Amino acid sequence: MKTLSLLKAVLSQDMNFFRFSTKNNDSKIKKIIFPIILFLIFGLSIGMYAYLLAEKLAPIKLTHIMLTMFIAAVIIITFMEGIYKSQGILFEAKDNDLLFSLPIKKSKILFMRIFKLLLFQYIYNLMFILPALIIYIYFEKPSLSFYFISFLMTILIPIIPTVFSSAIGYIVKLLANKSNSSKIVQTILSSIIFLGIFFLSMNLESFIENIATQATSINDLLTKLYYPLGLYINLITNFKFLDLLKFIIINIIPLIIFIFLGSKYYFKIIFNTHDTIKSKRKTTKDLYIKSSKIKSLTKKEIKRYFSSPVYMFNTSFGLLLILVISIILVFKSQIVFDMLLNSYGVSKDISISLVYYFLIFFATSMTSITSSCISLEGKTINITKSLPIKEKDILLSKLIYPFVIELPFLIVSELIFFIKFKPSIFYIVTTILIGLVTILLSGLIGLIVNLKYPKMNALNDTEVVKQSMSSMISVFTGMGIFILSIIGIVFTYEKIKIEILVIIHILILLLISLILYNILMKNGIKDYQKINV
Repeated sequence: MKTLSLLKAVLSQDMNFFRFSTKNNDSKIKKIIFPIILFLIFGLSIGMYAYLLAEKLAPIKLTHIMLTMFIAAVIIITFMEGIYKSQGILFEAKDNDLLFSLPIKKSKILFMRIFKLLLFQYIYNLMFILPALIIYIYFEKPSLSFYFISFLMTILIPIIPTVFSSAIGYIVKLLANKSNSSKIVQTILSSIIFLGIFFLSMNLESFIENIATQATSINDLLTKLYYPLGLYINLITNFKFLDLLKFIIINIIPLIIFIFLGSKYYFKIIFNTHDTIKSKRKTTKDLYIKSSKIKSLTKKEIKRYFSSPVYMFNTSFGLLLILVISIILVFKSQIVFDMLLNSYGVSKDISISLVYYFLIFFATSMTSITSSCISLEGKTINITKSLPIKEKDILLSKLIYPFVIELPFLIVSELIFFIKFKPSIFYIVTTILIGLVTILLSGLIGLIVNLKYPKMNALNDTEVVKQSMSSMISVFTGMGIFILSIIGIVFTYEKIKIEILVIIHILILLLISLILYNILMKNGIKDYQKINV
């Protein structure tokens, strides 16, 4: 009973990962219904893809291959999500001090952490698995055993990728602790792992290109690469009790081994990375003794940015990607160019300079650093507010520091591209301008949205960066601006010269930025004053 009570208390601390509003006057119904609507919209989109695939496979009695492909996708997503989620849930949770002061076994604490991590994985995985299962039922009308096996699969299938991703997160944290700049090292290691997975997936796509039209070959490939997936498909097509037993044991044993081995070093890692609240507050106050106010505030923002691995990784991955692509273009320009254009049916006549212009635009529009900067202050926002500093200066510093973070990536990437391809002066100037304007635009959008939907009571940085309303709105807004820009240029491409279109595009984004800046200086200051923790 004590274990169950403790588990309930630990889980209740993090269930606001899925609470999108922090305003006290918001109704409970609104807080519950909004995530459900988002879940249904996303699930419906996934279901449409599953239906289109199953529609082709059902006539030849291969509908189960649709399930294979969707579950394989879930396994990959679970693994990738688990690497960074393990940092916040396993190592950086704010209730560590409470748990460690209680007479509880190390293995039990680690189990509760892993269970919490798995619970979040289940919620996200259902958005992919549930629509696929419904489509399969619609086409195949399976027996009752299918429902039991699929329920068991939904519970067991995320365990192995979660354990392995946690082990990688564990190693990353252990290596990072040996460096004085542990947070930066942790982010670099995580980024290298994710970039490796990204480019490995690109190579795998070319590897299976020859058998992409053969559904059975894809099924065989996926089920051989991941044995538990093959067991599940065998169980729903030809049930055998021995396969069921294997399926359960193979998924559970890695979890038991990880908890047994991990608990021996879990406390050591936590204590080595423990940062006290007092030291953070002292650092915040000392920043204003030297230099100017805005400069000091900007330094504070940069220091906060580099103190959070999940914040750094989540906002720098797109920038790292554009840097890597720029380097690859030097050696394999034609391959990358064909991949970006031919696979989407775009004419080869379009210049690589224009393609790169939009790559820079995409990377910067999807990078939203300021969408979390208010929420990440938490209770320390009261310290900043107590200082003799104008709210305008505080907001300006939050607009400046994204330039400090993003410009080094862009400058290096663009220099590599300019030296290699020697574009015209026009494209050099417009490529530089689009980066600068979009950094400003995305910074304004993120800051305005975060002031409107602050999440000041978060238990860790992952909750703010990945599960907050402001982060979601900012990213989708950036995506929307990019898509609308592409649509606008495509429809006017034959009527207006591309050079004029690019100039108009930059001017429109700059005009939007000026409008948003005025909104920030009027309404944003009022919203900032209203925030109380």
